[in-house]
Amino acid sequence: MVRFFTILLIPLLCIAMVGCDRGEPNITTPPPISDAKRIAVTSFFAESEEINKLAGRMSVNLATRMELIFKDAEWVYDISNKVKPVDDKLSELGLTLNQIYTDPALAAKLGQALGTDMIIIGMVDDPKLTRQDYDQHLMKQGRQGGISGTSTYIRTRLTAIGRIRVKVVDSSSGELIFSNRIRSYLKYWYAYQTQQSEQQIFKSDSDRLADLGKYLPLRIAYVLHPTGLKREEEQQIILKPDMVLKGTGGVVEFN
Repeated sequence: MVRFFTILLIPLLCIAMVGCDRGEPNITTPPPISDAKRIAVTSFFAESEEINKLAGRMSVNLATRMELIFKDAEWVYDISNKVKPVDDKLSELGLTLNQIYTDPALAAKLGQALGTDMIIIGMVDDPKLTRQDYDQHLMKQGRQGGISGTSTYIRTRLTAIGRIRVKVVDSSSGELIFSNRIRSYLKYWYAYQTQQSEQQIFKSDSDRLADLGKYLPLRIAYVLHPTGLKREEEQQIILKPDMVLKGTGGVVEFN
């Protein structure tokens, strides 16, 4: 009986996992961007209207980053409400971002209309922002290795997790040559005296979203061209205390 339910459960789990990412294929081999002469980057988009502005900023940051790296190639992307060659061409063709994201053939049609060799598309998930307060009382360690002062400290960790599926389509063939879900996981550590907890100022939600707008495009650029760029880690500690704190288990690691 147990075996029967196990056999029954596995396919259901697989279906559930596929459903979470809409059954998108994973093609993780980096695309041959260095061979292209002209590349388009569409505005990234999100299902949530609230995140659409952030998604659009990510695409501009990615395009400007790649433009600095591949200086011999011509990069086509929307810069502002007035300079928007990709959006204008989408309107001319009667297409939407969602349509070209879903159908590589339509993405290729846009790429051909823009005269590009390939086109980069992305859909951003709603970011996840968290806060974790730690009640463990810690003591500040002085330069000589002993305890400095009598004040106790506690910690708080904020996080910002951004996820995006990035696709690259060959404009001439309509082939989907890259499709991968890319993530940035940013961490912010705070340590403060217990008696000053009410005065502690933390990074706001908008600040953390702005950081995702900066770091996630760097992560995307690295994944698209890992051999030619400095490694951009998925997990990054953006902020941590400049002090050594010790608890019952020893020195605390901010990781």
